[in-house]
Amino acid sequence: MRRRPRAAASLLLTCCTPCVALHLPTRRAVAATRRPARTSARAAAAAVLDEKPPVIVTVDDVPDAIVVVDDTKPQLVAKRRRRPEAQGPIPTLVLPGDTLNDEPHMALAVAASFLASLWGVIHNAQYVAKATTLIAVAAGFVGAELFSGVFHWATDNYGSLETPVFGPACAAFQGHHGAPWTITHRSTFNNVHKIARMAGPLALVAGALMKPFAAIATSVLLWGQVCAQEAHRWSHVPPSSQPSFVRKLQACGLLLSSEEHGRHHRSPYAEHYCILFGGLNPLLDRSGIFRWMEKVVYRWNGVEPNSWKDPIGGPAVKARALGL
Repeated sequence: MRRRPRAAASLLLTCCTPCVALHLPTRRAVAATRRPARTSARAAAAAVLDEKPPVIVTVDDVPDAIVVVDDTKPQLVAKRRRRPEAQGPIPTLVLPGDTLNDEPHMALAVAASFLASLWGVIHNAQYVAKATTLIAVAAGFVGAELFSGVFHWATDNYGSLETPVFGPACAAFQGHHGAPWTITHRSTFNNVHKIARMAGPLALVAGALMKPFAAIATSVLLWGQVCAQEAHRWSHVPPSSQPSFVRKLQACGLLLSSEEHGRHHRSPYAEHYCILFGGLNPLLDRSGIFRWMEKVVYRWNGVEPNSWKDPIGGPAVKARALGL
């Protein structure tokens, strides 16, 4: 085992600051009385906060291998073969229990979610005209695009890992800004299975209880969230590493493009939130709807969104919001 140079470790810590900050209070408390890093997982985490270089194992026996840094556990948690489309340096995991490995339950969850949404469409389509079904499907995809943007805005700007119900989503979206390349190291099933677990049961309820038009649109909207997360993954892969069908879908505007999503990944992360097609982003950004919602939340409970706190563009975003 060997220690990486301090310069590389400092760069890694700089990239992962948003992820580590999610656990800052707990780890500071541990840092004061931590045990040796080799015998304590918490001490290993505290060492990251102390800006000590993490211990990394050099993987010489696996061609094109990668190591995985887990901010919730000791530094080295896995060594695995690198995916062809994977980008960037060491993948960084920010959620407890997260993994880059594929497991059977992930594929099962995605398949079940797809079948639930498909049933919601087919079951309710028999009660309406074909034209009505097509309109409902189209409305569902537009709704999916809009919902992906609103949910992305909310989890980017509010909450933390400790937030009830939505804590993991908040931590994942906010930590993603610190290591955006990590998503490219995931397979499709690994990337979307958590969303599929939520969407599937909701699609069944919608298909059974809603009126036909609303049931069809909602079923499509929920499956659209699964698709949006996968579109998000491919938007972080440069075109040269994308399959040809992904490039074609992006070129036609049917999938979030790398260029479009790249506009979101710059400080203060205040625009271009939609991640299914990205087609609604110009309209939503020009409308100022997100700034208006931030102003409403701030007037209601005094909480500032993360986009206001960004040292580069935060003050301008805050001024714009409060000036509406």
